[in-house]
Amino acid sequence: MKKALVLGCGLVGKTVALDLAKDFEVSVMDPYEKALASLAERDDIKKIRKPADDAAALREAAKEVDVVCGLLPSHLEGASQKQILEMGKKYVSPSGYLHSEGMDAIAKRTGAVAVFDMGIAPGMSNYLVARGAAMVDELDFGCIYVGGIPEKLDPPFNYRTVFCLEDTMNEYCMPAKYVKDYKLAEAPALSGLEEIDFPGVGRLEAFFTDGLRSAALNVKGRFVAEKTMRWPGYVDAINIMKAAGCFDKEPVVVDGKEVIPFNVTTELFRPRWTLRPEKGDRDLTVMRVVAKGPKGGKYVTNCWDLVDRFDEKLMLHSMARTTGYACSTTARAVANGMISAPGFHAPEELAGDDAFYDYLMPELAKYDIVFKHSVLTEEK
Repeated sequence: MKKALVLGCGLVGKTVALDLAKDFEVSVMDPYEKALASLAERDDIKKIRKPADDAAALREAAKEVDVVCGLLPSHLEGASQKQILEMGKKYVSPSGYLHSEGMDAIAKRTGAVAVFDMGIAPGMSNYLVARGAAMVDELDFGCIYVGGIPEKLDPPFNYRTVFCLEDTMNEYCMPAKYVKDYKLAEAPALSGLEEIDFPGVGRLEAFFTDGLRSAALNVKGRFVAEKTMRWPGYVDAINIMKAAGCFDKEPVVVDGKEVIPFNVTTELFRPRWTLRPEKGDRDLTVMRVVAKGPKGGKYVTNCWDLVDRFDEKLMLHSMARTTGYACSTTARAVANGMISAPGFHAPEELAGDDAFYDYLMPELAKYDIVFKHSVLTEEK
């Protein structure tokens, strides 16, 4: 039986570990006893209570495994993934872009096979928009619409978060990179507002955020972008708070003490925005990827739609499901040699591989993560 090491035992790390334990000998490395305690009933999963920045402990844990999955906070990720690649190991993570500089050269030198940013978004988002680009002669329009939202309206913001709140807040502060006429461009966050009618969900609003990551460089077209989706009215609410200075990062003086508005707003939102399954909160993951362009004298539109819901049986967030299972499924492909070229690969670099696509989509469907693919062909 092949062996896997999972770094980090948070919500997604636990999901990946439990899934890989079906057909791998799994070890999980995390410094927190409480995190590892969530796997206490699984005697078949080895628990290593060590931090990933303990280089000696990581080397020992990884030396005999066939694949490593990185599910770490960003500040720990860079050093650990570099060490894994220096060891020539196979590696898959739903993140990694922020620490990608120089990693491809290391992987090619050591023979490591790695896929970074392979979750839901980034991950399947980048993969499918690149897949759509490869299916036309020239990409006229490629857009990812994606959002993690509460299943039911939850006033006044109609929003709950599953992962790092600071990352979500920062998305509203930084310009969104996108592709315009084959060149990198920028748009203000929260701009480009449009409404989307999504079957089985209802009307949502979509707006620019900086989510393309590596796809902004790797997917060529006249227009390539990612837009975040939320329930209607969300952008207006956030823009009012931004206008009031609630997202500012320069300190202000309150009662003689310096405070940073962004940090205060984050802490005020944290208890109000955190998804609470124990209180009946449920989340949805909604995605639409559209790719349009000419093909053989016709004009073709490829569209992939996903609606994924909270797993009631496992009490598992939809965002953890879609992120974790995309990662674990790709880890199997890497461990088993389906993805075999040394390098530090972005999801969009795998999009032209028909064998991987024919493997990936049915495998995800086994978890009820189903991307409904439609094709519209028109006379040019």
